[in-house]
Parts: sequence; structure tokens; C-alpha cells
Amino acid sequence: MPVALVHAEERKQLAHLAPIDAQVKLIDMWLYGKSKLTIDAYRRYITLFLAYVAKPIVAVTLEDLYDFAMHLEALGLAPSSQTIYLSAVKSLLTFATKMGIIPFNIGAMMSLKSSRTSLNEKILSESEITRLIWSGEKNPRNRAILRLLYGAGLRVSELVALKWKDLAPRGDSGQVTVLGKGDRVRSILLPKTLWDELLQLKGDASELDPVFPSRNGKGKKHLDRKTINVIIKAAAEKAEITTKASPHFLRHSHASHSLERGANIGLVQSTLGHANVATTSRYLHARPDDSSAMYLPL
Repeated sequence: MPVALVHAEERKQLAHLAPIDAQVKLIDMWLYGKSKLTIDAYRRYITLFLAYVAKPIVAVTLEDLYDFAMHLEALGLAPSSQTIYLSAVKSLLTFATKMGIIPFNIGAMMSLKSSRTSLNEKILSESEITRLIWSGEKNPRNRAILRLLYGAGLRVSELVALKWKDLAPRGDSGQVTVLGKGDRVRSILLPKTLWDELLQLKGDASELDPVFPSRNGKGKKHLDRKTINVIIKAAAEKAEITTKASPHFLRHSHASHSLERGANIGLVQSTLGHANVATTSRYLHARPDDSSAMYLPL
């Protein structure tokens, strides 16, 4: 069925609902197909926006958008976080326009500020990574978590969801298969030392058991993201790393270090699960080893 006819049919369905129900349905359709983490985050952003403007989406004005932007700034949110909130609102308004719910896209009239990238501040040095893993953590399970986050460049959501069935041998090593953003599946070949360390954790666990079980669930419950953050923070403190480390720091460091060591950018893109190579290319510029400034008589 042509897209225009699909939208016409969906508009008919919305027309039969009460205004508040129609708005809920519109947001549900906008979120359809996105990952659970994205859905949860976008709902928070839109809920805050609608609570602030105190009016339905169809009545939102351009002035409301700019007032909300100033509200986010007053809340003390980082510029990058403000952009994320506003991008979500603009995306919903674009969807509502395509559906014919609002006559024109007022979100398109609002330009977002380009925030200064702090990517270079989120990359640990190779020596810091070594200290974090080998000096900061003595527990075998926790050390394997650190090594896998860094070595495979996993997102924390991908790591905590791992089951033993997601790990498979490859020659004298192995690979891990994860479900990433946009429900994209990717498999990552692991170094033998990391693979061997992971296998030592398995014991008599079944293929459906979590690779990293919670100690409070008799081995059947996955660790949560909060626990992973606690593990990394504790390891960083023991390793005397002053940077506020997080799971994503390890992923950023994987990208930067592998590119610095000559890895093909397409390979890094595939390993990290970036939808666009432009995302991966940011790491080429985050910590340059040369610049034209170095050629000036300063």
C-alpha cells in the first residue's frame, strides 16, 4: 500500500479517538520500531516537553519550542543534553506533520545550537586502560567486564544482555554476537586471551544463562547497568584515574586506540555497530597526532 494511503488510514483511526488518546497513539506510532532504550529516553523527553508547554501537540507554537529550550538551559542541562531533548521534540513534530496531524512543521523552523564536542575528554589513554583493567580490578568477573567493554567496544546495554549462547568458538579463539541499536546484529571476533578469560567464568552455566549474572539472582538474573557503572567507578578509583570513567569511555577508547594503531575505519565502524561511517570518523579527529599548527614558527 502506498505510504500516502497508509497515513490516510492511520489518520482515520486517530480521528475516532479522544484528543488525549489520539496524542498517546501518535507518540506510540512515532516510537514504533525503535529500541527499548530509545523508547524509554524519548518518552522522558516528550513527557517533560508536554508537561512544560501544558498543551496538546497540535497547539504547540514556535514560541513554545524556544521557551522550552530556555527552560532546559535554566535546568542546568549540558548543551549536548539540551540538543538531544530538542531533537526528540523536533522529530515528533516532523512525524506529526507527515501524518497530517499538524498543518506545517514548526520544528523545522528552529535551528539547534552546535555544541562543542567533548569526545576527546571521554577517551582514556592506553596506559589508563591498562591500569584500570589490571591494577584497578582483581575480581575475575569484573575484570572480564572491563576487558569486554574495551576490547569489543560494546555498549553497556549490549554487555548486560549477553547470554552464553551469544558466544561461539572461532578457531582457537571465539566471537561474541550482540543486538545493537536499531535491532542491528553484529558479531565481533575476540582476542584469544579475552576469549579464554571469558570461558573461565562459565563453569556449569547453561547456554541460556547470563554471561555476567547478578549475585542476587542465583545466577539466572543479568547484571544491570547501574552495577556496571559502580564496578567501573571503583576500578578507576583504585587505579588512581581522576577522569570520571564510564562504560562509554571504554567504547570511545576502543575506537580511538584501534584507529591510532592503524585499524581500517570501516572495520571499526562494523565492530562498534555505527550506522554511518561519519560517526566513526569523529574519532579520527578527537585526538590528532598532527596539525598545521605544528608547522608554524611559534
